[in-house]
Amino acid sequence: MPVPIRVLILEDRPEDAELMVHELRRSQFEPEWRCVATESEYNAHLGWRPDLILSDYSMPLLDAPRALALLRDLDLDIPFIVVSGAIGEEVAVAMMRNGATDYLLKDRLARLGPAVRHALSERQLREETRQAEQALRASEVRFYSFMNHNPALAFIKDEEGRMLYMNNTCEQAWCLTLAECEGRLDHELWPPDVAQMLRAKDLAALHGRQPAQEVEEISLRNGRVLHMLSFRFPFVDAAGRNLLGGVAVDISEQVRADRALTAALASKELLLKELHHRVKNNLQVISSLLSIQADSLPDADAREALQETLKRVQSIALVHERLNHEEDLDQLDFQEYAEALSRDLFYCYRADSDLVRLRFDLSSVALGLSQAIPCGLILNELVTNALKYAFPAGRTGELRVALACDENGVVKLTVADNGIGLPPGFVFANSSSLGLRIVNILSRQLGGTMEHASAGGTTFSLTFQRLTPQPIPRPPRMETRGWNKTLVSSAS
Repeated sequence: MPVPIRVLILEDRPEDAELMVHELRRSQFEPEWRCVATESEYNAHLGWRPDLILSDYSMPLLDAPRALALLRDLDLDIPFIVVSGAIGEEVAVAMMRNGATDYLLKDRLARLGPAVRHALSERQLREETRQAEQALRASEVRFYSFMNHNPALAFIKDEEGRMLYMNNTCEQAWCLTLAECEGRLDHELWPPDVAQMLRAKDLAALHGRQPAQEVEEISLRNGRVLHMLSFRFPFVDAAGRNLLGGVAVDISEQVRADRALTAALASKELLLKELHHRVKNNLQVISSLLSIQADSLPDADAREALQETLKRVQSIALVHERLNHEEDLDQLDFQEYAEALSRDLFYCYRADSDLVRLRFDLSSVALGLSQAIPCGLILNELVTNALKYAFPAGRTGELRVALACDENGVVKLTVADNGIGLPPGFVFANSSSLGLRIVNILSRQLGGTMEHASAGGTTFSLTFQRLTPQPIPRPPRMETRGWNKTLVSSAS
């Protein structure tokens, strides 16, 4: 299939131009052609953007050297073939040096087709090369612009440890220029011990073929200390060389904030511990005063009432004592608390363990202070009632305390005994007992429900929705290493 082509012919003999066009057609080209013989016509037709120029060497108004010079001045890449009736080899070589693509004699036009194909092929190759070079330059401009405006430090080393590249941020941080570092090994830039450490880290990333990450402390020349989150990673370039890339991000502000937050949290924890300690001490003082007051009362009922109040105060004090020893100061493991409180009450009321067995069925449930105190008071009242009334006159039996929490956060606290049971006609909501009235009030405060049964003993079950405690946030510790401090300080 004929190849379309635009041809500008510089020729003052129309018949010679026709012969050239004929030969092009014979060589499977479909030429669209123009013939000019003067410099003005030539300049005008260059705007036509021909694919090829065929030029006689010598014409009265325009010769080939002048036409080639005009083409070069305009920086146009158009194949230029000299077609002449008589041209010496020295002249032809001079034309080729000045930019002509080829030359041939008019009596050998059979070479025109191959010469044109070769010229067009070379032009295509030059165009592709030019485009590739432009793309490469654009890519390099993008790369260097991006890297030099990047706030992160970035460098590239070869497999032997020679510095191949580092961005402006590296230069500013290390106070060394790329010209000072390029092609140099670590031991040429840093002291021996530091260079050895750097090389070991580089080799670990290169040989492990895995990226490496760590937080490093860097001391700059101006005395400022930076904390850098550093990454090392191996990669292969277009030539197949194993290289090491490094990127470091300044996280100094985050580290300072982390340390400030850690200090604030430590201060808060210390304050909460002191608060729980003082509340517990104050409640113990109140307990002691109530105990002294109860011992001084001649009336047995009044003395018993104060003792009951004393037990309630002690149940609250136990909450604060437990919280003071918990890692999370804002929540209590109610499993341990329930067992400790029940045992204290068991021994306080001098229950005979040979007659009454205390059994636990407890799951670990964390409660915040707002739920732990009312729940503890309820447990205190229910266990107290069971120990006082369920097993009269040496009756044997079992007192069971159970605690569970389902996957929906519903907590169930049960105090059950197999004692004498509740009196006939007992109505929990209308009970005249102060302890059960306290239980009723606190159950409502928890937003829970209290159920009771008296078949084969007495069972009280409190059910309420657990409020998820909001733990004190504990930021992750950042492990820092100080060797880079030596690195930059030694460089200065």
